[in-house]
This record gives sequence, structure tokens and C-alpha cells, in this order.
Amino acid sequence: MGLKKTGYSETTAKNYVINAATVYTDIKYVAADGFSGTLHGATSGGVTLTIEQTYRDVEVDGTTHMKVKGNKVLEAATATVTANMKEITAETIRQSLNGAIEAAATADAPAGYKVITTKRYLDDGDYINNIAVVGTLSGTNEPVIAILDNALCTSGLELATEDNGEAIIEQVYEAHASVDQLDKDEFPWRILFPTVSSETSALSTTSTVQEDEFK
Repeated sequence: MGLKKTGYSETTAKNYVINAATVYTDIKYVAADGFSGTLHGATSGGVTLTIEQTYRDVEVDGTTHMKVKGNKVLEAATATVTANMKEITAETIRQSLNGAIEAAATADAPAGYKVITTKRYLDDGDYINNIAVVGTLSGTNEPVIAILDNALCTSGLELATEDNGEAIIEQVYEAHASVDQLDKDEFPWRILFPTVSSETSALSTTSTVQEDEFK
């Protein structure tokens, strides 16, 4: 057979990652129940997963004029999730600031308000156990799930408003390795990618993560 004029094949239409993804925190998988997690909130404009890897060519005399196979080393790798949050709560703002939140004291604000402040130092509790981007693969009922461990929002807070529109807060979450992952040279992220088949979805209909939320 000669070379084809297009990359389209019988399986192409089953391998599209379609529609906007959903963001969850503290996602986990239990064989008996499937996936569960907590919805992070409604977004606008989609969600972006970025994994960047920086390589360095080892400097060796006589090799500076070309790239040499096997002479590269991984210098750095980072993973981030960027979510444009349209659903804005006091907790959304606190997470953006990695700050503190408490009920208003009488002297600070009326009853029924919360006071959000920036902290000088980070606490372990400011790191989210994990944050997950959950998308849909066109040829299966199973979700594509990218999980970042020990996620911390590092983008700060920018809140712009305008007439005939809603404010959006861009949150950028970075993954961080635990000491155990560092010792094992394991990066603190992974992507769960399903095999295209006609099998029933592994998502439990009773868990927090529902199949119809990915459509």
C-alpha cells in the first residue's frame, strides 16, 4: 500500500478529546465505587493542562556543532492546571491568595460576611492533596483524567468586572512532589487515559464524580 494523503483512519473519530474539561480536587479511585472527588467550581473558556520539560545538552568538546543522541539530560519538569473560574466563592478567593478566611468580627464587617486575608507564610494545609482535569474521549464512556499532586495556586488574584459580563478569576495550580516522590524520582503528576472499547464506564453513579458531568 502506498502512502496515504491523510492521517484520518477508522479509529480517528474515537480518539478526540472533546468539549470543556471539568476540574475536581481530592480525586481518588476505589475499585468497588469508582472515582470520587469534589467539584472545584464552574469555569469559562475551558481548562488548560501544561506539562513543561526542559532539557540540557551536556557540553563536550567536539560536539558543539550538532545535537548528539544520548547527550541530553532532563533539567526541569513542571506541571500546571489553569482554570478560569466563573463560579466565585469566598473559598475561591482564599485559594487564589493561599490566605486565611474567617467569619467577620463585629468591628471589621457586618454579620454574614467573611474576611479573607493574605498570610505571610504558607502552611502544609494550603496545598490541595490533588487537583484533576477530567475530559471526555470521543470513543469511550470513560474520562481522561490528569492528576496533579500537592497542588498550590501560584497565580495570585486578579478580579476584573465589566458591564454585561461576569468576572472570571484565572487560577494556575502547580504540582509539587512529596518527600517520598522526590526520594523515588517520581514526578507528582500522571494522566489516566482509557482504552477505547464498548465496555460500561467505570465511574460509579453514586460517587461524587458522575459520568454525565463529563458530557
